Amino acid sequence: MRRLFVLLAVLLLAFTAFGVVAQEEAVMERLVEYGANLPAGYGMLSVEDLNAALVEQEIVLLDVREVGEYAEGHIEGAFNVPVRTVAQNLNLLPDLDAPIVVICKGGSRALLGATALQVLGYTNVRVLRGGFDAWVGEELPVSLEPFMVEAGTAPEFDPALLAAVDNFLSTLPEGYALVSAANLAAELVENPPILIDVRSDDEWAQGYIEGAQHIWINEFMARVSELPADKDANIVIYCQSGVRGAIGMGLMRIMGYTNVRNMSGGVNAWNNAQLPLVGVPEVAAPEFDLNAYLAAYVAALPETFNAVRVPDLATELAAENDLLLVDVRTTDEFAEGFIAGAINIPLNELTQHLDLLPNLDQPMVIYCGSGHRSAIAMTALNLLGYTNVRSMMSGFGAWTSAGNPVSTEVTEAVAGTAPEFNPDVFALVDAYMTSIPAGYYTVRSADLAVELIENPPVLIDVRTDGEWAGGHIEGAVHMSFANMFTMQADWPQDMAANIVVYDNPTHRSSMAMTLLRLLGYENVRVLAGGVGAWTNAGQALVTE
Repeated sequence: MRRLFVLLAVLLLAFTAFGVVAQEEAVMERLVEYGANLPAGYGMLSVEDLNAALVEQEIVLLDVREVGEYAEGHIEGAFNVPVRTVAQNLNLLPDLDAPIVVICKGGSRALLGATALQVLGYTNVRVLRGGFDAWVGEELPVSLEPFMVEAGTAPEFDPALLAAVDNFLSTLPEGYALVSAANLAAELVENPPILIDVRSDDEWAQGYIEGAQHIWINEFMARVSELPADKDANIVIYCQSGVRGAIGMGLMRIMGYTNVRNMSGGVNAWNNAQLPLVGVPEVAAPEFDLNAYLAAYVAALPETFNAVRVPDLATELAAENDLLLVDVRTTDEFAEGFIAGAINIPLNELTQHLDLLPNLDQPMVIYCGSGHRSAIAMTALNLLGYTNVRSMMSGFGAWTSAGNPVSTEVTEAVAGTAPEFNPDVFALVDAYMTSIPAGYYTVRSADLAVELIENPPVLIDVRTDGEWAGGHIEGAVHMSFANMFTMQADWPQDMAANIVVYDNPTHRSSMAMTLLRLLGYENVRVLAGGVGAWTNAGQALVTE
């Protein structure tokens, strides 16, 4: 009898093991199918395209941020399911073919949620590039009213696949399995993870992180045998920007890998941190091309153009972080009150006191009185290589108008050693910054109105197509800031031409003015306060 019990136990274990293997095979079969049919463009959707699509069709907007983030503002019509619980709330989604756009703060969590849904079989899922931050950066409407959807019946999924996807999402660690370029560089010295580069062959040929293994994301599941056998191994995946790395990380975690992370920002962030690549083709060093350098800078800007609104900055400062505030107003302005903890470096002196800024990756917010000088300062620092600098829109005036606290207790900045900069860039930026005159190249609405009658300048409107269509100053030429360098044929050919750039308020125009002056345009100014100041002064806009 005892032998019979033993035999039955052995058979039960065998059947159980067989069932587990069958389930794993079913999951792998679906992942291989998904990996062979990745969505075009990896499912990314721009703010502009989403805004246009919302007018033409019904789209399911799934906001996967945390409940508190969603409550502080969201796209109208978006409902909230935090990313870790998406697979547990599929009854809130319509059928498998419904158009769905997944949204988070910057895009990384949305990519994980979208990958999970696509693996399950949802056929029309995309991700908002740049996330809610990009939407706000385009000054598109935001809602505070929660949008509720009625629960229905979720589609039938393979139980093993659904369990694997749910486990992937629900066990995401703090930070959503992202690692910064700087932290990865430190790990590679102290405790090196396994590196997997999922970029294309052409991208790999331009240089890669030393020690990385190359598996293009489009071949990832076809080459699964090349992945580490140890599913608890410390692994970091990266691509060029972070999109494909997120997909690869999701696939591996669904397969059961427990310690896979994605390098935030990909090789772009690695390069911005001035970290080395190996395998870079040897080419003769070209002469410094300022035009190409500035064009590349504009092309790489996030959709927010590194602007931060007053309410968002107040929220950030309420949390514990290492954010450095730099006030670029004059010493007299600063003495009358400032944001607590800010250090003061007047705009014209900024490039002479870079030893007061901790390092190139230090999170910084620059502010001034109106947002104009801070946008100039932010642009200058970006061009020098500072990777995490933003400008507070509308300046200190907006900060105090919103009822935020003001301090007069000065924080002394401790000088260190300034980083090494590209000498060509530094020479240009330093000469520009130290020679900015009083008035900071601005023109008031009333004065511009007179000039337009007596001696009209060239007017350049750097707002988006939608803003332009809503009304612009008569006689203006339209070239959105994002497309500025693709429209150089439309720039004035006379470097001494009288030019006035404007937007709403003065963030993009201040950046554009800075770039034009660095390129040698001698007489470029910014409309102080932008379109808002123009209309508040009783001046008209036209739509034709």
